[in-house]
Amino acid sequence: MAFAHLTQIAYVDKAVEYNLRDWFAENCPNLLGLLNRLKERCFPDWEEIGTSLGLNTHIPVPVVVEEKKEPAEKEANNEKVPEVTAPEPEKKEPVVEEAKKE
Repeated sequence: MAFAHLTQIAYVDKAVEYNLRDWFAENCPNLLGLLNRLKERCFPDWEEIGTSLGLNTHIPVPVVVEEKKEPAEKEANNEKVPEVTAPEPEKKEPVVEEAKKE
C-alpha cells in the first residue's frame, strides 16, 4: 500500500514542477531506492504498462468506426472504385446412378 502511494510522488514526470517529489528525492534516498527495487522486481514491464494502459480504466472507451475513403483522384473524377471479389467455384451436381434392375 505504501508503494502505491509513494510512487505517485516519486515518479511524477520530471517536466512537471513538483516540490514534494524534489524534496522526496533529496531527503529520502533510501526510501527512493526501496521503491526502485520494488518496481524492478514486481513490475519489470513498468514502462510498457505506463504507456499502454489508459488512466481511467473504469470509463468505457468509445469505439471509433473508420469510414473507407476513396482515393483523392477517384473522388475528383466522381468515379467509384469497383469491389473485386473472387469468382465462386463451379458447383457440380452429384452423379446418381440408377439402381440396376435384375
